[in-house]
Amino acid sequence: METETKTEGDVDTTNNEGEGNEEEVETVSIPKKDYDILNQTLGSLKKENKDLKKPKEPETPEKTKPDDVLLQKLERISLRTAGVTHQDDIDLARSVAKKWNMDIDEVLVDADFKVKLERQQIDRGNTEATSNVRGGQGVSQAKNTPEFWIAKGSLPTKADVPDRKTRVAIARAMMKNSATGGKTFYNDQGRQ
Repeated sequence: METETKTEGDVDTTNNEGEGNEEEVETVSIPKKDYDILNQTLGSLKKENKDLKKPKEPETPEKTKPDDVLLQKLERISLRTAGVTHQDDIDLARSVAKKWNMDIDEVLVDADFKVKLERQQIDRGNTEATSNVRGGQGVSQAKNTPEFWIAKGSLPTKADVPDRKTRVAIARAMMKNSATGGKTFYNDQGRQ
């Protein structure tokens, strides 16, 4: 396959001599395969030329990352200084710092974080305080005292105090503290 290329500056002395036509047509024959490779190379060169003309970003030296161990120590010192020692609170501080894209030191002085931390500490304290509370048998220990029944002014029933010995003790205490001074009859003088 033949291709034609035109070049300027060469004068054709065989054709149209003296007419002022300074353009010559030159014909070069190359195989199709070589022509395709030439076009691909030309395209690549144009792209590279375009990339070179783009303004370059200023090259910055690689940022040196501080030692992770040193960073963790500084983080622990900051947390301890702020009074954050419980593992749940430390995890909260780290997650908030990551979520807010802030440094731990900045998070620890943030008012919103302090509210979250206080709420978490209160919830944890309440959970710990109520974790060891056990339900009884439904009978309050205060009901088993004679003072409770004396203040109430009536004798306990079997449903109120299921233990017979306790009921008897309460009844005897109530009789001793009654208005009659523990006497059954008005004319009881010394029997007891």
